[in-house]
Amino acid sequence: MITVMSHALLLLYHFIFSFISSVSFGIICDVPRKTLVTGGIIGAIGWCGYWEMWSHGHSVFMSSLVCSLLLANIGQICAIKFKNPVTVYFVPGLVPVVPGVTIYDAFRTLLLDEYGNSAKIFLNSFYGAIGLAVGIIIADSIFRVVLKPLLNKKPK
Repeated sequence: MITVMSHALLLLYHFIFSFISSVSFGIICDVPRKTLVTGGIIGAIGWCGYWEMWSHGHSVFMSSLVCSLLLANIGQICAIKFKNPVTVYFVPGLVPVVPGVTIYDAFRTLLLDEYGNSAKIFLNSFYGAIGLAVGIIIADSIFRVVLKPLLNKKPK
């Protein structure tokens, strides 16, 4: 019971701070004010998907793939529902999972002459970026073939 509660609190912590980072980046990028909360929620959902996968022992690639699938599909649905471009939801939502800190850490370890550790960190950053890109491509394909026709059906 205690571990379930602490996991739920940790998930809530991750949700709140990834929401704040997504909204903050949306403000910096001057996305429309009416899309900030939705973009923040999408970013928080994406990060929580990444974090859940990672914390359960999945690779960086799989975690990034699941995250970008979540981000892209929810972003596409919100774009149709609220009649906005998908980028106003997707770009701020992607901020929590972009491997920027990881790349910084890789360069830092490289400058400290820790070549083996640096190579491992660079490779993990590369896997994360590839996972994000592949997930976006797959999500876009799934959306165009499956979800978009369902969302565009007119009720009789």
